[in-house]
Amino acid sequence: MTRPIIPRELAARQLAVTPKVLVRYEKLGLVRVAHDGNVEGYEPSQVRRLWTIMSFQRDLGINLAGVEVILSLCDRMTELHHHLGELASEIREILEARSEAENSTHSSHLRSQIHD
Repeated sequence: MTRPIIPRELAARQLAVTPKVLVRYEKLGLVRVAHDGNVEGYEPSQVRRLWTIMSFQRDLGINLAGVEVILSLCDRMTELHHHLGELASEIREILEARSEAENSTHSSHLRSQIHD
């Protein structure tokens, strides 16, 4: 299943900017372009990211350098959030295995006491 690609021109029109502005953001590494045949555009997550960039600039008056820093921090926080989720899963698995081992040991001990 392929993800939908929003053509660059359509995204630019929806954001009320020129496609050149979006190409600039791509070159700066702020967004990732996707290709579907001859169509260059963006996955929905990248369009949301573009909307965020535009909001920071238009609504909050943040310059592009500031936007880069904010997006970098947000990306890092997302990575850390995923990493913490993975660690929590590993800890949960360890605790479950430990609990099962303790229950097994406890059951064996009770059986041996009954047979004595």
